[in-house]
Amino acid sequence: MVKKKQIKYLFTFILVSVFIVYSCKKDDDKSVPVITTTEVIEITQTTATSGGTITDDGGALVAVRGVCWSTNQNPTINDSKTEDGSGTGSFTSSIHGLEPNTKYYVRAYAKNEAGTAYGEQHTFTTETPLSWGITNFTQDDGLIGKVVYSIAVDDNNNIWAATNAGLAKFDGSSWTGYTTADGLIDDAIRVISLDPDGNLWIGSWDSGVSRFDGQIWTNYTEEDGLYNNNIYSIHADHNSNILIGSRNNHITIFDGSTFDSFAVNPKPNPDGVIMGHIHAIYEDHDGNLWVGSCYTGLSMFDGENWSHGINNLHTFINVIYCTSVGDIWLGQSPLGAFRYSNGSWENYPESETMIKFVYAISEDANGNVWIGGRDGVSVLQGDVWEFISIEDGMLNTIVNALAVDDEGNMWVGGNEGLSRIHKLED
Repeated sequence: MVKKKQIKYLFTFILVSVFIVYSCKKDDDKSVPVITTTEVIEITQTTATSGGTITDDGGALVAVRGVCWSTNQNPTINDSKTEDGSGTGSFTSSIHGLEPNTKYYVRAYAKNEAGTAYGEQHTFTTETPLSWGITNFTQDDGLIGKVVYSIAVDDNNNIWAATNAGLAKFDGSSWTGYTTADGLIDDAIRVISLDPDGNLWIGSWDSGVSRFDGQIWTNYTEEDGLYNNNIYSIHADHNSNILIGSRNNHITIFDGSTFDSFAVNPKPNPDGVIMGHIHAIYEDHDGNLWVGSCYTGLSMFDGENWSHGINNLHTFINVIYCTSVGDIWLGQSPLGAFRYSNGSWENYPESETMIKFVYAISEDANGNVWIGGRDGVSVLQGDVWEFISIEDGMLNTIVNALAVDDEGNMWVGGNEGLSRIHKLED
């Protein structure tokens, strides 16, 4: 009898042991899930989107899944996290509450009874807060032409733009277009400039010059005394003389009644033709006349003598500008921007400004200098350049013209129309 009971106890012991061993083995078979992290997309100043994919639950139910993030590497569920359901498969996570212009690290996670697994780490940087408010104008908004080559702002704060299809005027609310039907010398115009009397001077690509006083159009061509009908630049000096840059490195001066022309640093080719075009003319505060040519570079007339090849700049001067404090700025291709201040020159190359070919220069109401050219514009604020491009909302990839209005807006003209840019409040 005793022997039978011993056998019975032994059998029971064996069954229980087998059950325990089997149960332990089942628990040992469970592991943390297998998960990967989705690339971060849709990044803004304060939000982003990521997620993950769970391909193996580890033999146990995935109870919680999501992403976790931190400004430190290898974030865990003890940091900021989302909870995006349960189970295997793919999921999307919306990340909120981020700081602008900040680098973050993110990992997907999945948790089952065996523990928490993490996917690979990804990094992303939130967007920088906008510094500029930008409004764009195209032909759909009433601009007469697609491409803007030059801009002027009159005493009534009207914006004038030279385009490939005529002259445009913006009065603050609507656009007006002027063409040959109105008296303009040609619809394709390259440059505009205002004289001290408020007359608008308009230079065409190959037809001559128009003067518009707001009511009457007066046109001038080679027959009237222009050296050439191809007009590249126009500038009015302190005596109200109109200086007109054209082909063959010539400038025509109009004193209100007669025309006179002369060549700047003439360099003939083997056939005797003077090379170059006068792309820029500007008179500084001391009355010195600065001239830029595509062929002979930078020249200056001090009232008595000419200097040529200044600062060893012998080619491709596109624009010259004198700031309110008397600094001379110029744009060159491909060396970028140059400033002449207190007797010395400084170069601002593409590595500083992001602009290699500078076609336009202006100054805003705060004394900041703006340069424009291929790829966008750059603003010098103190000692720091800030680059603005189509990625910031600007319209043009090639900037031909800059001008500031009475309200402090910077107008930017280029290959796709006009942008009006103003500084946002901090």
